[in-house]
Amino acid sequence: MSVLDEAQRLARTGKRAEAVALVEHEAEAGDAEALFALANWRLYGLFGPRDAAAAHPLLARAAEAGHAEAARLRAGLIANGTGCAADPQAALDQLRAIADPQVELVDAMEERERVAEILREDPSIRLVRALFTAEECAYLMALAAPALRPSVIVDPDSGLPKPDPVRTSDGMNFGPAQEDLVVNALNRRIAAATGTEYACGEPLHILRYVPGQEYKPHLDALPGVDNQRICTALVYLNGGYDGGDTVFPEIGLAVKGQPGDCLIFRNVRSDGRGDPRTRHAGTAVTAGVKWLATRWIRERPFDPFAR
Repeated sequence: MSVLDEAQRLARTGKRAEAVALVEHEAEAGDAEALFALANWRLYGLFGPRDAAAAHPLLARAAEAGHAEAARLRAGLIANGTGCAADPQAALDQLRAIADPQVELVDAMEERERVAEILREDPSIRLVRALFTAEECAYLMALAAPALRPSVIVDPDSGLPKPDPVRTSDGMNFGPAQEDLVVNALNRRIAAATGTEYACGEPLHILRYVPGQEYKPHLDALPGVDNQRICTALVYLNGGYDGGDTVFPEIGLAVKGQPGDCLIFRNVRSDGRGDPRTRHAGTAVTAGVKWLATRWIRERPFDPFAR
């Protein structure tokens, strides 16, 4: 029985303190799985206060003991600056040392200036052609697929999740611990295309629509928040589906990008309030499957853990 199996057995029998003590003891002794588990506890604030910086030495020790997932997680955190100063090059060098498959795709990336096609001046709506390559789109879809879940909201009466009446797709987020070096590089490319700081973006959100699924008209600007979503970047990841246009009913605009194209629109007026003209929808898919990657960008740096 592994250390974690034993810890789970103890926790199931009500001996939570003993389970935590066991994992901490085995981590101190150098057990790679215990070190990895303890690092995740520190990262997410489980069984104690959240301390992202404290996760790094634990992940480093686990990686030195041959725990490849710990090495990948630590590299991702270094790239996006969770618990440390962001340093994508140092993260890439770490993964290069263990010949991680991410390295080949990151090395193949061509970062260049891309020209935006202006669809509307006011409100600002632009389309950047081929922001992502076909290989990058395929990578995102494959990476996201196992984590997709039906879109839900929290029922205000029961406090339990229920199907989202506005968005009927499946989705997932690449949070700080899921954002690998490829996703990090793509997020930085979105930041460059939108003229914003990488740190202001929310986690990249992946959506998949099968026939009949849609995203009904809505605004991306949020009510009553101090750090507003000032713009949205929406990347079309595939083709070969019918329906699924992105429509702006207030201004009579419909967009259906090619794979890799990025639609960028500003969600607020000059006074910082939400712009009702940017109400938009993803019309129902009628055949095939539609995949999107969306990044909502805030006015100031955004910490997903602080929500």
